[in-house]
Amino acid sequence: MFLTDPVLRRIAADTNDVLPEQQWRHDTATDEPIGDLARLLHKAALDFTDSTTNLDQVLIRLGALAETGRRGLAAHAGLYLPGHHQVVTDALAARERHAVLGVTLTACYRAWRNHRPMNEGDERHVLLRRCDPARGVATLQRKDPDTWLVIPDAEAATAFDIPYPQRIVGEVTRTERGWAPTAYIARAHQVPLATVYSLPIRGELTSACRTLLRWWNLRHSDAWHNRTPAQLTPTELAHLTD
Repeated sequence: MFLTDPVLRRIAADTNDVLPEQQWRHDTATDEPIGDLARLLHKAALDFTDSTTNLDQVLIRLGALAETGRRGLAAHAGLYLPGHHQVVTDALAARERHAVLGVTLTACYRAWRNHRPMNEGDERHVLLRRCDPARGVATLQRKDPDTWLVIPDAEAATAFDIPYPQRIVGEVTRTERGWAPTAYIARAHQVPLATVYSLPIRGELTSACRTLLRWWNLRHSDAWHNRTPAQLTPTELAHLTD
């Protein structure tokens, strides 16, 4: 899974930015204004991480309390939960604190990001569904000026139910009509490639990436029946391009 850091996961959920690391740390030693913003962001990140751990522990206790209550209800048809007031109060307080720290984290990140533009370079990372880290991340590696290789992380492979985590599942190419996805599985020492599937052109980059993953989901399902994309039904095509 790509976004294992709760700070980076929250930033991705709030801003759609996917960072491979807490990049602001590189600015914390500078005396310029960007350094002040980076230090504020770093403090907010530390507080948010601690809050995430604390909230998780409180929810574990709340879950254990609920399970105890269920067992008692099944055994005696009554509900007796000693100490439940404190556990519930702790959970609500931890939730409120976490909400405030999340807003602070995002505000600090936006302030830092406004002064630290990211270079696209030859590798980038995108959420496969906007502001939804649960759908996973695709790493894009530049093949040429208009084409990116697409590599889903483990969370994306699970979300789309395909057996290719951390594998090249195809490429997307910018054309005059939009982004053209081409599905194939790259294997070592395999030139030329095995079967290549040209998929419907999409208007947006991440949509083209999703089309690749949805194709492989269909390709490995019982509904495939050895068909090409041109042989799919309108319903299947609509799902492919969702």
